[in-house]
Amino acid sequence: MEKQIRSLESKDDRSSFDCGVFSLNEWLQKTAKQHQEKNLSRTFVAIQPGDPHRIAGYYALAATSVETAGMSGKKLPRNVSAVLLARLAVDKNNKGQGLGEYLLMHALDAIVSTAETVGVQCVVVNAVDDDAAGFYKKYGFEPLTEEPLTLFLPVASIPG
Repeated sequence: MEKQIRSLESKDDRSSFDCGVFSLNEWLQKTAKQHQEKNLSRTFVAIQPGDPHRIAGYYALAATSVETAGMSGKKLPRNVSAVLLARLAVDKNNKGQGLGEYLLMHALDAIVSTAETVGVQCVVVNAVDDDAAGFYKKYGFEPLTEEPLTLFLPVASIPG
């Protein structure tokens, strides 16, 4: 894949990004940079070397904690630290090329690296719809609660 993933920069063209989901477009266009500046989340963008400021896809990560009720596996305290995969989206012009998987694998690698330094139990995602939930389930995410769009993946189960 020719695309490169790097941190969001202020000169990136956020206004032309369109994944087909208004809330994901709007968050990138209006919130991502401010959250990054305030250390609320980090946004990573996929770009092509020939067009380094057009965003082909992006994901955002943030620290969070989750209640462990509903998690399978070993006995855990009531709350554990986690990484929230806050957003993941691919521009319509780049759909069907494996970019969503590439972004997810990049995010999971970053989370595993973080977990080696800071204790992190799992990755949590609030899928935007059933199709998105199905995407995450293909990679081992499971429902965290009674809400089928809230999914988690134990860091220990991420292939290294």
